[in-house]
Amino acid sequence: MKKLTFIVVFLIGQWAFAHGETSLGPHNGYIRMPGAFHTEVVPEGNNKFKVYLLDIEFKNPTLQKSKLVIKIEHKSKLVAATCNTRKDYYLCKLPKGLSLKKGKLFVNAVREELVGAEVIYDLPFNLKIENHDHH
Repeated sequence: MKKLTFIVVFLIGQWAFAHGETSLGPHNGYIRMPGAFHTEVVPEGNNKFKVYLLDIEFKNPTLQKSKLVIKIEHKSKLVAATCNTRKDYYLCKLPKGLSLKKGKLFVNAVREELVGAEVIYDLPFNLKIENHDHH
């Protein structure tokens, strides 16, 4: 069963690589799809942000049976952020001296026991631009 779950999550993640990345999420945050769910990161200033774990339809944020690990790239090293649970999201803070202005944010999430692939947000946050040109 674990192999099947991994295969399904991997295939969905590959199939929907850019799904939702071209528009803001329901909380006006930036969306990525690590598997059978979405992560939405909402900046709250230069070094704090909220992370919602949304279902496949960008709804129903939950923390039940969920985990979150956030790291930021700083001087070629990965530094962990501190994340605390709130009602239906995580509130995360970067270590002193780090900001969301440049680098990469690495998000590893589990939503209701579904393990997602690592997703990476380029900093500063921006929406992906779809290219429909077929050369």
